[in-house]
Amino acid sequence: MGELALDGKLRPIKGVLPISIQSRKENFKGLILPKANAREAAIVNNLDIIGVDTLQEAIDFIEGHLVIEPLVVDTREVFQSKLNSYDADFRDVQGQENIKRALEIAAAGGHNAIMIGPPGAGKTMLAKRLPSILPPLTLNEALETTKIHSVAGRVGADASLMTTRPFRSPHHTISDVALVGGDRNIRI
Repeated sequence: MGELALDGKLRPIKGVLPISIQSRKENFKGLILPKANAREAAIVNNLDIIGVDTLQEAIDFIEGHLVIEPLVVDTREVFQSKLNSYDADFRDVQGQENIKRALEIAAAGGHNAIMIGPPGAGKTMLAKRLPSILPPLTLNEALETTKIHSVAGRVGADASLMTTRPFRSPHHTISDVALVGGDRNIRI
C-alpha cells in the first residue's frame, strides 16, 4: 500500500498503524509499503513489514529478484526506552506556586483545569508541561494514541510508537463548539 507518484516512487500514506493491526487480525502474512511508513507499521508484531522506495522494488521483491529483510521493531523496548521523555518538564517552572499546586491536584485527581489570564502570564507554558506530571501512558493507551495520530497523519517519518501524552494548543480564536469537539448534531 502507498501512494504511487508519476515517477514510480511510493509516497507515504496516513493510517498505516490501524491498517497493520487489521491486517494481523485477518491473518495477513505481511505488508509492502513505502519505507517512510515501515517503522510505524512495524509496531505490529507477527507481521512482515517490507519497506520499498519504488514500485519497481516492490515488483522485484514479489518476483524474487530482490531480497529485502522485513523490518522488526521491538515494541516493548521502544515503549520502555522513550517512556516519559518530554521536551518540556513541569519541574522547570519557577515561581507560580499557587497555579502549580492547583495543576498538581488536578493531575493527581484526574480533574479538569481552566486557566484564564492576560497574555504572557504563563498559561500555555504551564499547560505544555502538565503532561509530564500525569501518569505514564500504558502500552494500550500508547497504541490508541498512535492510531489516532496515524490516521490524522501526525506520526513522523522516523517515529513509531507515541510514548508521551500529547499536548494540543488550540488557536485563541477557536469557538466554544469547536473546542469541545464540533457540532452536537454530528454523531460518529
